[in-house]
Amino acid sequence: MKTLFYLWYLKTKGTIRNLMKKPSSAIFTVFVVLLYGFIFVSLFMFKDKNPMIITTGLHTSILILIAFLALMLFSTLMSSKKALFYGEDAYFLFSGPFTRKQIMAYLTFQTVIQAIMLGFFAMIFFAGTGGAGGSFDGIFILLMFVGTILTIMTFLILTDYIYILSIGDRKYKVLSKLIPAIFIISIFIILGLTYIQTGQLKSIMVDFIQSPLFYYVPIFGWLKLTLVSYVAKDMIMCLLGIGLLLLGLIIVYIVFINYKGDFYEQALADSLDLSKRMKSFKAGNQDAMRNTKVKTNVSGKFKQGAYAILSKNILLMKKTNRLLTISDIMSMGLYIVITIFSDLGYGFFIYMLVIYIFSSLQQSELYNELQNYHIYLIPDKPFKKLIAVMIPTFIKVSLMTIISIIIVGIYYQAGFSMIMMYIINMLGYICVFMSSSVLSIRFLKSRSSKIFENIMRMLLMIVCSIPSIAMTVYIVMTGNVNTTTLMIMSYSSLIMNFVISVIIIYFCQDMMNGRELKSE
Repeated sequence: MKTLFYLWYLKTKGTIRNLMKKPSSAIFTVFVVLLYGFIFVSLFMFKDKNPMIITTGLHTSILILIAFLALMLFSTLMSSKKALFYGEDAYFLFSGPFTRKQIMAYLTFQTVIQAIMLGFFAMIFFAGTGGAGGSFDGIFILLMFVGTILTIMTFLILTDYIYILSIGDRKYKVLSKLIPAIFIISIFIILGLTYIQTGQLKSIMVDFIQSPLFYYVPIFGWLKLTLVSYVAKDMIMCLLGIGLLLLGLIIVYIVFINYKGDFYEQALADSLDLSKRMKSFKAGNQDAMRNTKVKTNVSGKFKQGAYAILSKNILLMKKTNRLLTISDIMSMGLYIVITIFSDLGYGFFIYMLVIYIFSSLQQSELYNELQNYHIYLIPDKPFKKLIAVMIPTFIKVSLMTIISIIIVGIYYQAGFSMIMMYIINMLGYICVFMSSSVLSIRFLKSRSSKIFENIMRMLLMIVCSIPSIAMTVYIVMTGNVNTTTLMIMSYSSLIMNFVISVIIIYFCQDMMNGRELKSE
């Protein structure tokens, strides 16, 4: 087992060394890690010193956290493309002098690292929803972190277990769809029982949010039981909740590492296939990680010069149905349902929308074009070529954003001016998030990754918010808070989004003049 830990250590060391290869990327890496650490601490520590109490807001925030975890984990569980390892790891592990339990334990160790990373992101998501509305107790933060990690690990190991079961017998594949279906059915059952208990249809969502019936839902209910019981000072139920989470993880882990079936051959083939798909995905093929049906009866007109790139990418999006995907519609539908049924208001939905935009934008199109030497041979200005590469993704995300803002705005009977203000603000966020992807590649080149791309987005979002933050502090100190000043604050942040985006794109335009990714 020591050999396997040493293998993990060398892989991690190699990844860090690659990021620190050049002084510019090393400085950038250290800076953004410290920045993320500061953001994490500030979200939980720099709060009002009000004690945590049981409120509808606390129940709602915990359920939103659970909904976020469920969406993320069920998406992984139902994914059609699974593998235990990447191809290189699978080859050496399955052919080396390691026992099955050692291989399973190594896989679980990798799962722990993944669960910790996802756990941090989930906690930031929770803090952003408002949490308890006051200060976060240190023990509460620890309980939430541990409980979230246990929840994520349980489902990740369960996903791997169902995968190896399905290798031996394909009928077990149905479990990956049955488990999410059972969870959804249990929610409707709880809603029905809540209505029977209260007899109030108007307040059914508020009653459901506070109902103790949710505690009976395995894993997710136990997480809520742990957190709510701690705030309620009920230590026995709190320990029961965390104990059930730990017990569930132990049971799944024991069953997983003691599996006796033969799965090596198929697991190796799937691992090699996953590595091939990941390589293709990093090279810019957005469809590499899913089975995509290509339409053959789609046509289009090609523009001249730099905008031939735009024509090509729009045509590809039409042929592969990437302009408006089922996944995007389902994700946005879930955000709309959560907002309406939790009755948290239009502003909360806009916050959720920023998270959607933050996570949905990809650098793949840009990365793909930089790998293609033809783009450097187009006789046009590099600024225009860079804009042409970015426009298709901008259209795709903007379309879903505008439709959802209008739908929720109509539901909340928002005025036309407010809807338009939110649309323009979201377009500003899309611009700044996309430009951060460009800047990430400009600094890190082939070492750029989704993690650093998202960190760069967070950094630029903070920079763009500095004017509105400074203005907010000034207005609060002078006591001139009114509708006009609030509008000024909003538009100052909006203008900064567009200005910074244009500056970044102009600064990075030389990427279109040569082999940017091959220059190191």
